[in-house]
Amino acid sequence: MTFIRRRQFLRCQLLVGGGLLAGPILPVQAQQPEVKNAGQRLGKFFTLSQNLLAPLPIHTQLDKRVAARLLVILNRKYPDFPQQLDKISKNPSAAERRLPIARHIIRAWYTGVIDGQLVTFERALMYRIVSDVLPVRTYCDGRPGDWASLPQPANRGV
Repeated sequence: MTFIRRRQFLRCQLLVGGGLLAGPILPVQAQQPEVKNAGQRLGKFFTLSQNLLAPLPIHTQLDKRVAARLLVILNRKYPDFPQQLDKISKNPSAAERRLPIARHIIRAWYTGVIDGQLVTFERALMYRIVSDVLPVRTYCDGRPGDWASLPQPANRGV
């Protein structure tokens, strides 16, 4: 009697284990078209961004990792963004450059912020334009807590 129970227990364990191993494979295969579609969307977004921002400042290249993060946040913040992205061409005309989607994309790349959410700081294009003269500040250059006090007016010997 215990031998049969052990056999049933082992059979159940093998079925559960096999199901756990096969489980992750099935959703991955089912999601492949969506993943391919996401790759195409990212490619279109990246090409569109390059064309909207052309000509870029000297020694400035767009980062695909930043593009992926921008696309995710734009999709999350603006529910109609994917439909608008489908409607705009990769090489936008002058009229398409004035559309709200184009302004969202340009603003996101230059500021690194989308609707109050920080996406990138150092890779924001507003810092790349002046990078030959001004470094990107990632620290306080005064004493600790200097940012909390009011600035003192400059004494001019007048």
